[in-house]
Amino acid sequence: MKTIKTPVLLLALAVMIIVTACGQANPNTASNPAGSSNANTGQSPSPSPTNTAGSGAIPAGGILNYAIQNDVDGLDPHATVSASTFLVTDNLFETLVGVTPAGELVPQLATAWTASEDELEWTFKLRPDVTFHHGAAFNADAVIASFSRLQGESSPRAKDYANIVSIAKKSELELMMTLANKDATFISSLANPWAAIVEESDGKLYGTGPFKLVSYEPQQNIKIEKNENYYEADLPYLDGATFTIIPNETTLLAGLQAQTVHVGSISGAQLPQVEASAHLKTQGSVQNSIQLMAMNTAVEPLNHVKVRQAMSMAINKQDIIDGVSWGFGTAMGSHLPHLSSYYIDTNDVLPFNIEEAKALLAEAGYPDGFTLKMRLPEGYTYHVNAGQMIADQLSKIGVKVDIEIIEWGVWLADVYDARNYELTVISHTGRLDPHAFLSRYQSSSKENYFNYVNADIDAAIEEAAIVSDAEKRQEQYAFIQKTLANEVPAVYLQSMEGILALNKSVHNLASFPIGIIHLKEVYLSE
Repeated sequence: MKTIKTPVLLLALAVMIIVTACGQANPNTASNPAGSSNANTGQSPSPSPTNTAGSGAIPAGGILNYAIQNDVDGLDPHATVSASTFLVTDNLFETLVGVTPAGELVPQLATAWTASEDELEWTFKLRPDVTFHHGAAFNADAVIASFSRLQGESSPRAKDYANIVSIAKKSELELMMTLANKDATFISSLANPWAAIVEESDGKLYGTGPFKLVSYEPQQNIKIEKNENYYEADLPYLDGATFTIIPNETTLLAGLQAQTVHVGSISGAQLPQVEASAHLKTQGSVQNSIQLMAMNTAVEPLNHVKVRQAMSMAINKQDIIDGVSWGFGTAMGSHLPHLSSYYIDTNDVLPFNIEEAKALLAEAGYPDGFTLKMRLPEGYTYHVNAGQMIADQLSKIGVKVDIEIIEWGVWLADVYDARNYELTVISHTGRLDPHAFLSRYQSSSKENYFNYVNADIDAAIEEAAIVSDAEKRQEQYAFIQKTLANEVPAVYLQSMEGILALNKSVHNLASFPIGIIHLKEVYLSE
C-alpha cells in the first residue's frame, strides 16, 4: 500500500447545475452553468474556534435563526438536487472525508485512507465510538449500505460514484473500496455532501452529525437540535437552530433589523442599510464561482490571440468588481477560483493597460477596431451590468460592442449549446477538484463553448485527471492556468463572493467552499 499526500483544495459548489448564471439580486442563490487529493493518514481535529466575544469560556446554548432563500427538496442527501438542501443536511449527516473552510480535505468519519500501488484499491479506517442519532452504531456495514443506496437506480448521483465497483468489509471499522479506473478526484468526491453516510430505520433517515432533526414545515422552516451524544467533546455550542425560508429580500432585511433573524444572505444594494444598523455586521461568503467574459475563438476577429489579449488588457477588472459586486470579489487571470490550492496568480500576465491594448490591436491588423455582439442572459443582473461596463471599457480601444439581452433558455440553447455568439458574460461553478473547472477547455468537450483548441492543454487535462502525485498535478494545473491567461479564450473577471449579514451576537460562522453551512462551532454572545 502507498500513502499519497492530500493537497489543500478549495472550490465551493453550487450543487445542481453546470453553467452559472449567478446573477439575480443575491449571488448566493442564483442558478449556475457548471461545468485532489488522494490519500490522508492521521487525525485532523476541528480547529479551535476563536472567542471573538472576549476572553474566557465560549458560551453554550441558544437557538440560531438562519434565513435561507429557497426551501429544501426533502432532507435526504442521496436524493436531493437542490443546493439549499445541503445548507441544512450537512449539520445532520456527515461524510467519510471532510473539508475545512480553507478547502483542505481532512478526516471526518474516516480517520485515514491508503491506496494500493495501482491506486484502484482504497482502504479506509473508520472513526470509533460514533453512533447515529437513533443510537445505532456507525461501522463498515453502515458505509457499505450508504454507498449501495447512493449508487442505486433512483439516486441522482449514481453515475458520480459508478467507478466504485465494490466495497469489502475488512472489520467493523475498516473497509476497502475498489475502483474500476484510476481517478485522482476520488477522495475529493467523498467530501461532497451527497456522499453522506446515512442509516435507514423505520422509514426514517438518521445521521451522525452534531445536530438532529426536530421538524420540517415545507415553505416555512426546518428546526434542528443539539446532538447530545456527538463524538466531538463540547460540540456543538448551540442548543439548536431554525432554518427559516425567506425568499423575499425585503422581508429578510426587516427580520435582520428587527433581530428576529440572526443570519441571512443579502444583495449589495442592501449593504448601506445593513451597515447603518448598529447590531448588524457583514462578511464575505465564499462561492465556488468565477465570472468571465467568454469569447468565441472560432469567429473573426476573436480567432486572433493578440485581439483577445488586447481586449483583456482593456478591461479594468477591479472597476467591474466594485461596480457590479460592491467590492465582494477577487480579480483573477484564469479559470480557477483563487482559494483553490491549485490556483496560481496570473493577474500580471495581461495587466490593465489601455495603450498596450491599442498597440496589440494594431499588431493584429485592427488599428481602427471593429464591432462585436455581446449576448447576455436576461434577468441576471450581475452579468448584464458587467457586460455593459465591459462594452464601455472596450470602446476606449475602438472595439464597439452591441448588446443583445436574451432569455435564459435561449442563452443555454443558442449560446452555450449551439455556440452561436461572439461575446457573453456568465459565471461557472465547480466541485472540490479543479478538473470540474478546467476540463471544459479540452477541444472535444461539449462544454467548450469557447471553441478553444490546444493540443498541449488537452494532454495536460487528461494527465491531471489521473495522476495522483500532488506535485505533478500542481505542475499540470499551473501550466493550464498560465496558458489560459496568455491565450485568453475568455477574459477572467473575478472569483465571486456572496454577502452575509449577521447579528453581532453571532460568532465563528465560517464560509465553506462547497455550498454547505456548519453550525457546530457557532455560538451566540453579546
